[in-house]
Amino acid sequence: MTWLWNFISSSIGKKLLMALSGLFFCSFLLVHMAGNMTIFIGADMFNAYTSIMSTASVNKVLEVLMVLLFLVHVYTSATLTIENRAARPEKYAMDVSAGKRTFMSSNMFITGSIILIFVIVHLVGFKYGDWSNAPGSTNTMYALLADTYASVFWTALYVIAVIVLGFHLNHAFQSAFQTLGLNHKKYTPFIQKLGTLYSILIALGFASFPVYFFLSHLNAGN
Repeated sequence: MTWLWNFISSSIGKKLLMALSGLFFCSFLLVHMAGNMTIFIGADMFNAYTSIMSTASVNKVLEVLMVLLFLVHVYTSATLTIENRAARPEKYAMDVSAGKRTFMSSNMFITGSIILIFVIVHLVGFKYGDWSNAPGSTNTMYALLADTYASVFWTALYVIAVIVLGFHLNHAFQSAFQTLGLNHKKYTPFIQKLGTLYSILIALGFASFPVYFFLSHLNAGN
């Protein structure tokens, strides 16, 4: 097992783990967004969906897997960032950021840190928030969302966070396929366009939920 640990501890191994865990979360975000779309069907449907997600045994197993993969993604990202910065001198005689390095590729750790803070706030406020979908309860998940996003502050904060997420995903999606060796002049342009389309879809999809509740609140006020 020494060879496996040596590989995982290597730069290549960390990049591979970061790419695979990142693609897993890309898939998760699509499924999560699709489930949340029940918001537009109605409160009963959305509450039924969130009740299943919070009580199903298989989801408990998936949650443990997600936490482990999330920690792997954060760890590999942080260590690779530290190693890359340590390997580079602070000053260069020329600008090495020119060429293939972009603003997003240079700031992935920053956008990732913002997303990490957002995920923690999101979990505390909703998954572990004050709600119950028990029969007869008025303090449901749908009601919690409606109450939270009646606030322009929380709505704006959520929208900004998912925009940052979209930019992060756009670069991460393409970078993951490159790490897996799927970097070819024939396929790379398609992967780049697919990554851009995916990131826009995720950002707009998740942003639509708080905007929907905020506009509903404004309409009810009128």
